[in-house]
Amino acid sequence: MWSVIVLAAVLGLTTPEPLLRTCEPIRVELCTGLGYNFTGMPNLGGNELQQEADYTLKTFSPLIQFGCSSQLKLFLCSVYVPMCTEKVTNPIGPCRGLCESVRSRCYPVLQGFGFPWPDALNCSRFPEENNHEHMCMEGPKDLGIDITAPVLPAIQNFDCPPNHDKTDVSGACVPICNADILFDSSEKKFAEVWITVWTIICLVSSTAAVLTLSIGGGRVRARPLVSLALCYCFVSGGWALRMLMGRSYTSCLPAGIPMGGRRYEIPEDGFSNPNCAITFLLVYYFGMASNIWWVCLCAWWVARAGLSWTPEKLRSMGTFLHVVAWGLPAAQTVAALVRREVDADELTGTCYVGNKDPTTLLALVLVPQLLYLTAGVALLIFGCILVIRKPRPLAAAPLTGATPRKDSDLLGALCSLYVLPTACVFASICYEYNNHLVWSKGLEKPLLWVFLLKYLMSLFVGVSTVFWIWASKSITAWKGVFRRMGPRKQLPVKCQQVQVMRYGPNPRPAVPPPSAISTASSRHSSRPHSQRKPRVHHYRVGGETVL
Repeated sequence: MWSVIVLAAVLGLTTPEPLLRTCEPIRVELCTGLGYNFTGMPNLGGNELQQEADYTLKTFSPLIQFGCSSQLKLFLCSVYVPMCTEKVTNPIGPCRGLCESVRSRCYPVLQGFGFPWPDALNCSRFPEENNHEHMCMEGPKDLGIDITAPVLPAIQNFDCPPNHDKTDVSGACVPICNADILFDSSEKKFAEVWITVWTIICLVSSTAAVLTLSIGGGRVRARPLVSLALCYCFVSGGWALRMLMGRSYTSCLPAGIPMGGRRYEIPEDGFSNPNCAITFLLVYYFGMASNIWWVCLCAWWVARAGLSWTPEKLRSMGTFLHVVAWGLPAAQTVAALVRREVDADELTGTCYVGNKDPTTLLALVLVPQLLYLTAGVALLIFGCILVIRKPRPLAAAPLTGATPRKDSDLLGALCSLYVLPTACVFASICYEYNNHLVWSKGLEKPLLWVFLLKYLMSLFVGVSTVFWIWASKSITAWKGVFRRMGPRKQLPVKCQQVQVMRYGPNPRPAVPPPSAISTASSRHSSRPHSQRKPRVHHYRVGGETVL
């Protein structure tokens, strides 16, 4: 091909002719980087516009991905996007030797699928060799691919690329489940173990945080913390469901039993598999809700630490936060249901939105993440300004019940902790969105560590909830719960104490002295007792009647 370019330059220098042809830059992405940058229309296939040539070349993409010949791409581009120079009248297409080399290796593949060799690629139309009379592209030597090797069983239709198959419902090409397209089997196994470990840790820590914060434990008290921990509890539950059910039963559907073995296909619509739908609802809805609850936590911290709101105002603010934090993710989920863009990714087999359509990924994942991250960072900056300007008290006022600054500082640290994992997830989604087209064409392979980092950072806040409850206050709260759950002891009955009047023993009569007795007797004996009757003692026997 370089000889063609040199020959064209020589002709341009030695034979100064008027401009005979208008050349234009190559706009067909498949034919860029082949050694020439300009083409002219109409091409050798009869197309008048590059858009028509691009559409025709896309019909050969399954054959290019199959790899029957290393020169197939150059041959097709030289026919439909030929080289152009303004010093040569005719477009510079392929030589006959290049055409015959490609035809000998790729025609058996087409013949095996029942397709003829296209008339536009008839080798007799092209010049035999490159010379001054007929310029053509010879191309490099073929690498010698063995065309006698059996055709891959994954290619059941020439209309679909390798490792894809047509669905019976819509006829669209979908990847076969467990096919190694972007990642190999070892990378998938490592990602499976990676996700499983972090999912278990996140599920245990977030569940413990929800229970501990609900009974009054934890380092700091804030209502959004309970909802934030609850969101990560459900997100990790969705990942756990995917791991328990397995890749095939979560993201694939049975598609017959060809060649003696059971085969599964990734469904075009994820809602046709109930396991896929449930996993999507748990991971997507509560994942987005966790982002909004972080923004609500930042707003709570600003109102509590910066604006010094009273508990009554904070309580009224909680109702509004619940409506916003649970309503916005519901609207996004409904939009995904309407668009029916739920599908499974190749690396983990987890159902999500935007795995195959970059437009859906931008609208339902990337833009909401950017909005939530911007709102949270703005609230943090505003709260820090208010806290810095606010005079710092020496101690908490015991009578007014003001919140100690130490508690507010800890809540602000928890809000700031969320910025790093959210930014990492946002950056990984941007990486996926920018390179989606390149990966789909098989030009590059994605970096595994970027996806592993995204999965870890999406669960990092749930894992870190264990530090929210690591305090003696949590132990005291759980002791109180266990004490109430244990056997109850019968408390002693308390009786009302009544004041009782106590009387002492009868005092013995004092014995008068002998002189006093004699004096008294002499005194009483001198008085006359003429009317005094003698005492008579009556004793009852038991049968008398007393009137």
